[in-house]
Amino acid sequence: MKNQLRSGVIISYFNLAISSLIPFIYTPIMLDMLGQSEYGLYSLAQSAVSYLSLLSFGFGSTIIRYIAKYRAEGNKEAVEKTYGFFILLYSILALLVLAVGVLISNNIEPIFHRGLTGDEQSKMRILVLIMTFNSALSFPVSVFSSMITAYERYIYRKLIDMLATVGAPIANLVALYMGYASIGMSLAATVIQFIMLPLYAGYCFKVLRLKPRFSLLPKPLVKELFGFSAFIFLGSLVDMLFWSTDKVILGMLSSSVAVAIYNVGGTFNNIVMQLSTSISGVLTPKITGMVVKNASKDELTELFIRVGRLQFIVIAIIVSGFTVFGRAFINLWAGAEYADAYWVTILTMFPLCVPLIQNTGLSIVIAQNKHQFRSIVYLIIAILNVISTYLTVPTMGYIGAALCSCISYLLGQGLIMNGYYYKVVGIDIPLFWKNILKLSIIPGCMLVLGLIISNFFVITNWGTFFVGVLMFSCIYAVLMYGLSLNDYEKNIFRKPLLKVVKMVVQKDR
Repeated sequence: MKNQLRSGVIISYFNLAISSLIPFIYTPIMLDMLGQSEYGLYSLAQSAVSYLSLLSFGFGSTIIRYIAKYRAEGNKEAVEKTYGFFILLYSILALLVLAVGVLISNNIEPIFHRGLTGDEQSKMRILVLIMTFNSALSFPVSVFSSMITAYERYIYRKLIDMLATVGAPIANLVALYMGYASIGMSLAATVIQFIMLPLYAGYCFKVLRLKPRFSLLPKPLVKELFGFSAFIFLGSLVDMLFWSTDKVILGMLSSSVAVAIYNVGGTFNNIVMQLSTSISGVLTPKITGMVVKNASKDELTELFIRVGRLQFIVIAIIVSGFTVFGRAFINLWAGAEYADAYWVTILTMFPLCVPLIQNTGLSIVIAQNKHQFRSIVYLIIAILNVISTYLTVPTMGYIGAALCSCISYLLGQGLIMNGYYYKVVGIDIPLFWKNILKLSIIPGCMLVLGLIISNFFVITNWGTFFVGVLMFSCIYAVLMYGLSLNDYEKNIFRKPLLKVVKMVVQKDR
């Protein structure tokens, strides 16, 4: 199983690299072939249908937790009953998804009549129906994939994920080249989902030899299952309110073009989030162990600061680099018609850095079973964000939506949660920000100087862009390493480099 875990982690990071690189290659081709309005319509349909995933009620993590628990106890009967219970439950939920999706499709006109033209509304109905079927298929798929994870077959699970990561854009491009536009892309995604179902289900039945037992679970266990899933569901709801609702409101009150610009702006935030969570995610077991062993507040603060500094070092070069080169990149990558996506990204990326360099705090409060407050605060802030966005979009459009998200991040994930970490969890937040401010000097100075220089040198081609980014990155790395990094951080970056040099030297010999 250690080999499974090690290989699974390696494949997972490889998949992360692929999923981060693919948008840079695939997206400009897709934007060019779809057009701005059609791309906005496709993104809007995705956001509208994404709400249907909430009907899973966060049970994916629950399946993994309880199946792993019963396996460890050697309780085969409980495994089979839980397996059967979730197959039955998710089949019912899939039917519910279909019903709700059809309801949304039949009400496109009253919901989006202010933002979409008649032709766009007709196409939106078709897109919603296809995506609804895709979403319904994902429910049984998630049961089988969760079972594979619970049985620690990480290699197979991650390989299938990678297949989907690579296969989806390829299938989409085939559909686009055949002239089927957004509807073809939706059908392609559904085909990929349909292929994944027998791949996961077949592995569960043929390889793991799992046999579901369809019988009622004891009421206390069902209550426990739903209780565990409640706050996971709440977290999913908050994510949906933050990341999907803005685009739905823009579709309702503005236009499909506004949705397209806003969606391009959000692409860069997703990449930054993936990089940040990939650093903190691997530390969750260590944090849980520290809390179980009653680690002191000073020990938790030290870990919080150490990981936060590492995350800031990675995020700072991306954020400062995007601020300097972002406008040129968007013009070259997506086209001049998406120029305002730069401001959408800036307004949402800077405040988002606060929770991203502090997401170790989430692992700490979960380990301490204090995450309920965070979930409730995030929900309240997310609801306020939806209300303010709805009021702002008619006059300020996508800039207003981004500005509301900016204020929400700073208020909820910044001010309130920093106060909670300091007063309740016991983390020394002033010391944390003292460390971050010291680290901010070099990226801050480079950002300002870069913006000044960019006013005199306009980047008009990829060659100049890559030279500029390379120079910026090298200067950042040298200055940060020489002036800002401590010995622990220097060692983290130095060790892999020395290994590579050693391998090259040995190979030459």
